[in-house]
Amino acid sequence: MNESMKYKVLSMLTTLPLFFCGCLLGPDFRGAPSVDLPATWVNHMPPAADDNGSSAWWERFGDEQLTALIRQGLASNPDVISAALAIARAETQLRSTNASLFPSLSGSFGGSNGGSFHSSTSHGQWNGGLSSAWSPDIWGGTRREVEAAVANVGSARAAAAATNVALASSIATTYFEWISATESLRSAREQLIYQQKTFDIVEKRVVAGFQNRLDLEQARVTIANTRAQIPTYEANIQTCRTTLAILLGTTPDRVQLRMPEARIFNRIPRVPTGLPSGLLRRRPDIVAAECNLHRATASIGVQVANLFPRISLTGNVSASAPSDFAEFFRDAGWNLSTSVSQTLFNRVQLRSNVKLARIAQQESAQAYRKTMLAAFAEVEDCLIDYARLTNQLPQYEKAAESSKEAAELSLRLYNSGYSDYLNVATAERSWLNARLSVIAARQQIRMTLARLVTALGGGY
Repeated sequence: MNESMKYKVLSMLTTLPLFFCGCLLGPDFRGAPSVDLPATWVNHMPPAADDNGSSAWWERFGDEQLTALIRQGLASNPDVISAALAIARAETQLRSTNASLFPSLSGSFGGSNGGSFHSSTSHGQWNGGLSSAWSPDIWGGTRREVEAAVANVGSARAAAAATNVALASSIATTYFEWISATESLRSAREQLIYQQKTFDIVEKRVVAGFQNRLDLEQARVTIANTRAQIPTYEANIQTCRTTLAILLGTTPDRVQLRMPEARIFNRIPRVPTGLPSGLLRRRPDIVAAECNLHRATASIGVQVANLFPRISLTGNVSASAPSDFAEFFRDAGWNLSTSVSQTLFNRVQLRSNVKLARIAQQESAQAYRKTMLAAFAEVEDCLIDYARLTNQLPQYEKAAESSKEAAELSLRLYNSGYSDYLNVATAERSWLNARLSVIAARQQIRMTLARLVTALGGGY
């Protein structure tokens, strides 16, 4: 075979794979499967809003302290930092996988010189070379790996967003619990002062002989029961501070909180709910599930490509020269080769890998469907809780106002001798319980709104 024919054959072997680089085996990802969701929410009492909402949903509560806490948590929480590192790892893996599409190139160069100590004669030698290797992506296996890596980056970003959303919600709900415990403690202490005044009145009447000592002991019991609740509220306050410290990535001694004004911590903002179909783009866990499905679909193509032969191209150029460096390229040589490899004895395993990849893709599809249905149910549960609490709150407020009037009236009647102390004690306990119910209901509404915003995607 003459040199011209060798060159033609070599050129054909070199360029033949390029004609197949557009081939992609395996199924193409066409998007996540549709999930049959209702056009509107089942519950018809959502908290409405006139705008589309903000990613910083916590600003709707108008509490600067809450905003500062969430911003600190998003900057310092270990889970948030780990999620950012997971994104960096996925992006690095993508760059590494993408580099497999291109040839590798390596080079070497060296020289040596030697001679006798008794003679000035020296004998030098220079040598160097370049080598390259490339496996053209004929069947699209590497491109499917790149596609899977891209989907993995999307999944990592969505997972990081989900971490941020969950963290903001946890900080908000813990902060609201702290407010509820602090407000309950204040209410119990105020009630204790009122009950102490009642005790003084009863004591004077007993000393004067107008009442028996039983009334005095009942007044002591009322005060003792109220005092017994105070350590629980104090412990709840400290527990909330500890939990906030963990969420903020710091220690409890560095969590400094101040009680906001009543107009702030009693505020109930409006939150837009949108439509169920909006969850597809608003929930990061749904986006992550879709990315996982995309990655599983691309992995099928990777396994299918493994069933077909691999073509490898290698080439190298080498040169050497004696002590005269000018002669370095005179005797340079080159070599170009093509090889084809095909697995022969483990075809069953390779086909099983394809089948496993298809099963994994079907599992990812069902995981996406489950995530979507769970998201819809979570929003509905929050809307139901919101409707229940907003209907209960006015009744709790009426009960608190009536209990206060009943407690004051019973004390006046007792002072005038028209009622016994049992009515006074009962009215005071009812008043305290009613006030605590109002405090709890208001904060539960705020916590439910935080959970609702999270269920809707948290501004993702």
